[in-house]
Amino acid sequence: MDRFLHLIVNKQSRKSESTFKKLLIELPKHTQNYKIYVTETTDKLENVVKELKISLTKRDLVIVIGGDGSLNHLVSLFERYHLNNYIGYIPSGSGNDFARSHNMPINTEKAIAHIFNLKEPKEVSIIKVTQGNLIHYAVNSIGIGIDGTIIHKMNESPRKKFLGAASYISNVLSAFIKQEKFPVTIKTDQGIFSFANVQFALIANNPYFGGGIKIIPHADGTDNFFEILIADDISTHNLFTILRKLLINKSHLAHPNLHYFKTKETALYAETKQFAQKDGESFEQDGFAYTITTKKRKFWI
Repeated sequence: MDRFLHLIVNKQSRKSESTFKKLLIELPKHTQNYKIYVTETTDKLENVVKELKISLTKRDLVIVIGGDGSLNHLVSLFERYHLNNYIGYIPSGSGNDFARSHNMPINTEKAIAHIFNLKEPKEVSIIKVTQGNLIHYAVNSIGIGIDGTIIHKMNESPRKKFLGAASYISNVLSAFIKQEKFPVTIKTDQGIFSFANVQFALIANNPYFGGGIKIIPHADGTDNFFEILIADDISTHNLFTILRKLLINKSHLAHPNLHYFKTKETALYAETKQFAQKDGESFEQDGFAYTITTKKRKFWI
């Protein structure tokens, strides 16, 4: 490979220490043209991106080593600073849903070899959400309600590095019990739809979320569409029925209290204060008036 590699390691990711050690062993087998940056916070990552904006050439690759949240932060910063270099990814987080969705190796040695075996980039649709001057990007999903509450709780856990799909599922019931229902209106390509008792709203362009849960089996992160899934007025009995179908045969989308849409552009309105998540990173917002689209970006994956 005749490209210079800039590798950004997130020390907060689940397997960062072991992945970093393997990186130091495996990289010299493939190339000597690389530089490694180690970050611990999003502020430090932004400083690295500012440095790269000055020094990058068009053929340079920027590879992030971390989880879905690390990838999200890098993509968001590249969009903010108008950087178009291809982004590579070596998964080392607790979720790694982006890697699963795009059939990427999770094993570090195989992931490194995969990068050097590639001949061309892959064009991927990322989710872009705007609300006034606020812009969110997501490579997997943005969730509001129960999803945001679960991710918030998991991110606050001192055992965050060891959490995954099993932990997500185990937190569903407690989040469900605490979740207050809220109204949501969406305007899609198919029309306007209103729901009075929403507990969960998900915008996704990949099949997986929550660390390996195949929530939208047919989602395709390479087309120009994204999916919306809304859970409205779910009872405890319905919850267990949906979870059973989700885990056993992925037939949950047929449940009458789940509403599924595939669209190219959506307006979403919810006058409520809720926890939300984007690619496994939680945030809280007072009211949602989102315009949602996708944007193409080329990845070296």
